Amino acid sequence: MTTTVLHSPEETEAKLQKLLLEVDDLPSIPETLMEILKVLDDPDSGPADLSQVVRLDAPLMARILRLANSPYYSSRGDITDIQRCVAVLGYRTVRQVAICVSVATSVMSAVAVAKGGLDYRELWRHSVVTAAVSKFLAKLAGYPEPEELFTAGLLHDMGKFVLEIHAPDKYWRLIARRAETGRTLTEVETEEFGFDHGVLGEAFGRSWRFPAVLTRSCAEHHQQLDGNPVQGREDLAVAVVSLADYLANTVEPCRSDLGFDPVVCDASVLHQHAGLTVEQVERSLPEMHDQIARASAFMDLG
Repeated sequence: MTTTVLHSPEETEAKLQKLLLEVDDLPSIPETLMEILKVLDDPDSGPADLSQVVRLDAPLMARILRLANSPYYSSRGDITDIQRCVAVLGYRTVRQVAICVSVATSVMSAVAVAKGGLDYRELWRHSVVTAAVSKFLAKLAGYPEPEELFTAGLLHDMGKFVLEIHAPDKYWRLIARRAETGRTLTEVETEEFGFDHGVLGEAFGRSWRFPAVLTRSCAEHHQQLDGNPVQGREDLAVAVVSLADYLANTVEPCRSDLGFDPVVCDASVLHQHAGLTVEQVERSLPEMHDQIARASAFMDLG
């Protein structure tokens, strides 16, 4: 029986930073996104400030407007200006869409160049499904900002994309080995790299200056949960994304083996932590499927 090698927090952090420095093709945070996050951090900023920043990046603005006119956000198709986009969708929704678009276009391009064996477009499909389910569950659970959890769900597996950029051949062989042995992906990742894709996704998110709710959702969506209730907003966010990840693999099964873990979690505990019952979610499945279909506009951002 193989034993997973454990590393001290200091060793793990050193390995993470070394990897992030070594990956020449790993995209750095786009300048426009940096400016968007600055606007977010400024208590005196508002929609006009966000509009001004987005207008400086024509491709980003075009993608945001395309999404704003998709069935997921608006059925009218008459949003032609970023200022109107903010007025119709709201300041925080446009900010979340900008983050999603920036990450998708930067990371997906780098993964395509890596030319590994991972079906990264199928992985992106799973990410979009998880995002749609996360937002849907957030509304059911009374989370104060559902759009934030769409972003968290979209980025939850970002560490897998980074590993595909860093070591495409090694990572594909690792996924195949996991499938043969039945061990969890996080176990074999930690054994091979010294950390798993959740921890790496968290480190990548920190390097892009993402808020804690996003980085924690990356880091903790595979953690085993106990029966204790969640303690705050971030804990609830992680619980919702974890449940969404589980449900995404149930209601929209993957079309290829991307290293998704075998069923090692207790579905009832996942629901409990998210403040939902199994019956409540099952009654809502038709509406959940509708939201997944509407989110298809996010499938081709790369």
